[in-house]
Amino acid sequence: MISDDLATGPFARTFAPVFSADAELPAPPALLTVYGADWCRDCRRSKAVLDVRRVEYVWVDLVAEPDRADEAKALTGRTTIPVLAFPDGDHLVEPSNAELCAKLDRAGL
Repeated sequence: MISDDLATGPFARTFAPVFSADAELPAPPALLTVYGADWCRDCRRSKAVLDVRRVEYVWVDLVAEPDRADEAKALTGRTTIPVLAFPDGDHLVEPSNAELCAKLDRAGL
């Protein structure tokens, strides 16, 4: 018998994340939080968009605070930066300028 269960069947992908309904997601931040590193071009670009738009945010430098990378990974399941965590619970990973501006517009920022 062939199972069509994508988590355990013959077509299962070992790299696909498995989400548990019981897993605790971190609470959304009170202020927009950006996880990144100064060496990261996309991080600098995202920060520049926020700065030009005069959006208040918390910068988490993952080089200075490597233990905080777990917070970003808990949100996204990935280890890519930048991660922008919004107070409404949404997050963006490596957004283009257009994607970031669209989200800021929707959030009224």
